[in-house]
Amino acid sequence: MLAFTTSLQAAPVAGDGGNKVLCIGVVDVSRVINESPQAARAKSSMATQFAKRKNALEAKSNALRQDMDRLAQDASVMSDEDRDKLQSDIRDRQRELQLERSKYNDDVSDAEHKEFEQMRGDILDIINQYAEDNGYDLILGEGVIYSSDAVDVTDEILAELGDG
Repeated sequence: MLAFTTSLQAAPVAGDGGNKVLCIGVVDVSRVINESPQAARAKSSMATQFAKRKNALEAKSNALRQDMDRLAQDASVMSDEDRDKLQSDIRDRQRELQLERSKYNDDVSDAEHKEFEQMRGDILDIINQYAEDNGYDLILGEGVIYSSDAVDVTDEILAELGDG
């Protein structure tokens, strides 16, 4: 739930001589993160950054699969020495591929985390500026169980992110 606005009567604020009307909004942070132009740019950048490694891993995996199929088909007509050598080569390549995939996944995860932290900071800056510009006293994010569509400001925040 990105944001909503509602009026609440608060206890009189000292020195103001009356009740203050609070303006409250809710932001669906996960929606903002997923739908923002910054997220699209980050996904595109990540895909480009890791494309070469991903393709290399897929090529190694395909080559390994072909050798495994060849072993399954031709094992009965291969010499014991050739069969043992191919089996050993397959096992070694499987271990190597598993390690490379693990390192690749760790690198992607680290890069995603860095991108997310950068995006999160930018998004919080935009939300804070939006709240100040529009007179909000409180904007809630994660942990909101319900809010009506009337107070949802998610689209407005996404528009602000698109302008930035």
